[in-house]
Amino acid sequence: MKSKKRKMRNQFNILLSLIIFFAFTMHSCQSKTETETEKIATKQGIIVPKIDSLKYSEKYCCVLSPEQGFSVYDNPKGKIIGTLKRMGNIKEDNQVPYKIYLVTGDKKVKIENFREISSEIFAINYTDSAEGFVKVVDSSKSYWLSVAEIEKNGFKTVNWRDQMIEQSKGVLGYYANEPGLRLRKEPNSKSEIIGSVRGDLFEIKLTKNISGQWCKVKVTKYKEHPCNTDLEEAENIESQTEGWLKIIDDNGEPNLWSYTRGC
Repeated sequence: MKSKKRKMRNQFNILLSLIIFFAFTMHSCQSKTETETEKIATKQGIIVPKIDSLKYSEKYCCVLSPEQGFSVYDNPKGKIIGTLKRMGNIKEDNQVPYKIYLVTGDKKVKIENFREISSEIFAINYTDSAEGFVKVVDSSKSYWLSVAEIEKNGFKTVNWRDQMIEQSKGVLGYYANEPGLRLRKEPNSKSEIIGSVRGDLFEIKLTKNISGQWCKVKVTKYKEHPCNTDLEEAENIESQTEGWLKIIDDNGEPNLWSYTRGC
């Protein structure tokens, strides 16, 4: 009898150990997944003035950067190999504010790696971040800027996810990149699909409720685009839905776009 009880107790302990093991494993996997998706969501972004209104100032316009530019390093915490800066005389060339160069020694190369974030306002974008540095200009090459220097010059780095959320109230609306996105009940790709979001009749408003690459959103489906309609706003709304969208893709780029120049 005692032997039977001992056997049952051992079986119970084994079963309990297995339950604890699988619970711990699942939690570890979930934590790892959440860490990975957060890392992707914050990998890429842009460089902008700390004070948002200064992006319209003559001092920083129109490719946003300080007058002296930024030092360019060959690696995170490496050596300085050049400068990223605007060059030229605006009295002789009114396009000077729209040009930025990578200057190394006696060479200068015009750079096109920036994004329009407002009407004729452009920000230098970065494609990776590591050890207090961000990678710029060409993702296939090793050009890095120091985040500490960026901040010392009155600028900041902001990842795409946070930038879109910060600017959400100021933009006309966000729209899904082609071929569209699936609106889901929970912030993961296995969650129940609520509907599809495609084209600029589906206006996306972001909230501050985020989970890695995902954001809780409110989607308004219009009958006609607000920029091209005589309908009153209430009359023009076909439907409104809330759910989760994957607003950052697996490369760290935005899954959304907006009309940077308004209607």
